[in-house]
Amino acid sequence: MKIGLPEKLSKPVIALGGDLKCQPVYAAGDTAEVLPEIGDLASPDNQDALEDLVDRYEPELVVCDKHPGYFSTTLAERLAAERGLGLVKVQHHRAHVAAVAMEHGLFHEPIVGLAFDGTGYGDDAVAWGGEFFSGSVASGLARRAHMAPLPLPGGDVAVRAPWRIALATLIERGADDETINAWLESRGVQLRDVELFKTGLARKLAVGRSTSVGRWFDAVAALLGVRTEVEFEAQGAIELQQLAEANAYDVQSGDWPYAISEEEPRVVDFPAFVDIASRPAGDAPRLAYAFHVACAAAAAETAKRLADETGAKHVLVSGGVFFNRLLDGLLAERVGAHGLAYTKPIQLMPGDTAIALGQVGLVLAGTET
Repeated sequence: MKIGLPEKLSKPVIALGGDLKCQPVYAAGDTAEVLPEIGDLASPDNQDALEDLVDRYEPELVVCDKHPGYFSTTLAERLAAERGLGLVKVQHHRAHVAAVAMEHGLFHEPIVGLAFDGTGYGDDAVAWGGEFFSGSVASGLARRAHMAPLPLPGGDVAVRAPWRIALATLIERGADDETINAWLESRGVQLRDVELFKTGLARKLAVGRSTSVGRWFDAVAALLGVRTEVEFEAQGAIELQQLAEANAYDVQSGDWPYAISEEEPRVVDFPAFVDIASRPAGDAPRLAYAFHVACAAAAAETAKRLADETGAKHVLVSGGVFFNRLLDGLLAERVGAHGLAYTKPIQLMPGDTAIALGQVGLVLAGTET
């Protein structure tokens, strides 16, 4: 697949994308060529395949994600050192938004960009994934809002056992012992020592934080008892979506409230987390749908505020969360109701396979160098 660039590159570029769904892009002149998908770079075979693919080209600049632990980042650093190439590292979520802008010819246009996924390395070394940007690819994308950060006790362990995210959030938000113990029992969570868990959380022992919408969906799935442990990526979010789709209730705005702060950057939060922990299990289908509605409404309202401040007419969305067709549809409806154009990937998928094209766009703009 070839995509025309809005301006000519000064030198040929190879962009390596991300690690989980690696799909590089080679760009020269005014054309970007999307290369075959490599896949998850945790696989040694896929690592070899990426190196073999890169060896077929003669770039003068290599571009990668900012994540220091990615194989693609390590490879880019090595290629730059061995071949004397220029090296640029691009923030993951800006690349998501830039990819959509490049596809739709919105390189110079003022936009609001939403990048919702499971994780990505942020500018502040926090795991981002619920990000709102405004500006343009050409002039720079400023992070203007984000989802409230959730605790990740145990780091990746919490991703595989999202009950840990839900429990830590309940504790941080002031749930009493009766609420916590009743929730643990009703959800079938086996935890031998709640006090030890609390102590580790208070001392921040191996506790990361994430603004990811994917982690919010994981936490809500665990909170409602839909899925407290997962066997594959996004399992909790998928099952929460399926439950919501099967029970599309006429929910009210107060069924799952949200809040948007006024400080910069704005923080989008769902403050009823503790109250919802006490709801009976039979409410889970309604609440699953209510959370989708709340998430869409909060994102659309935040996007509208940013658009009003900047004059943007387009809301660009990307990231793996937009494989959730229910959230995608609810958000599109609300963004449209605000008089804004809802713009998402068409030629490329919303997930990480689009990252490399966005990396090229940001290098072309020179805003990430």
